[in-house]
Amino acid sequence: METFRKVFLHDWQYKVVALLIGFSLWFVVNIGVRVPLIVERNIKIINEDPNYTYKLDRKKVRIRLLVIERLSINEFLEDVWATVDVRGLSEGDYALKVNVETPFKFLAYPTEVEPQSVKVYIRKKPPQGR
Repeated sequence: METFRKVFLHDWQYKVVALLIGFSLWFVVNIGVRVPLIVERNIKIINEDPNYTYKLDRKKVRIRLLVIERLSINEFLEDVWATVDVRGLSEGDYALKVNVETPFKFLAYPTEVEPQSVKVYIRKKPPQGR
């Protein structure tokens, strides 16, 4: 019993770390290689103010992703979004950065967005008639 404790419980923290590192390396090697894939997505405007209208000079962007070759790619590609955030902006013309969001970055990692920014035209909404 004493040898069991000495072998398995002595410096148990290092043994747990070694197991985690070993499992991580096994996971990376077995899951497969990443391949580049290009998709086009519509740009969504987030955090809109109801008092303004928004117009983009470009409606779509091209996104280059690195995806794991072995996985069913279509499921992950449906959840890739391109957005521009207009929070706190008033009337005017702005060049805003396009943000790309994926649900699982380690399965589908965005590497490039073309164009990286889009022009957004913000105008006050006209008063509504009665």
